[in-house]
Order: sequence, then structure tokens, then C-alpha cells
Amino acid sequence: MAGEGSMMSANTSLKNNRRNRTSKLEKFVNTTTNDNIEFVDPNTATPEELAAIRQRLQQENKAIQKNKITLTFSILVVILITLAALNRYL
Repeated sequence: MAGEGSMMSANTSLKNNRRNRTSKLEKFVNTTTNDNIEFVDPNTATPEELAAIRQRLQQENKAIQKNKITLTFSILVVILITLAALNRYL
């Protein structure tokens, strides 16, 4: 059959192009890494370092929780004010 050589070269070209692209895993690793945070190996970390990390994480989680609660109550207040205004004027 005619054209077999051209099909083989097309397949080879496609394989070579596929090899040059980065994989999805490499893209994921490149987007999820954070160079600003230093890595602490838990096997070599001292108990004081682990306690400091635990304390910092607890403070961050408390701050996030306070922000969520404040946002929820403010949205509820806005909804209640809107409903009261609509009830009064409609």
C-alpha cells in the first residue's frame, strides 16, 4: 500500500512531540510548590520546633474561623435589614 512511510513518519513525529511536553504531574508539582515556606523534616525536627509549628497553625486556624464567623453574621444582618426594608415599604 502506498503512503506507509509517510504514516510512520507522522507517528514518529507525534511521539517526539509528546515527549517534549511536560506531564500533568509536573505541572501540578510546579503550581503547588511554595518556595517561601521552609521545609521541616518531622524526623529531624525538635519538639520545640514542632510545638511552634502547631501553635502557629492553631493561631492561623482561629483567625480563619473568626473571619468566617464575622462574614456569616454580617451577611445575615444584611439579609435581615433587606427583608425588614422590603416588608416595610412593600
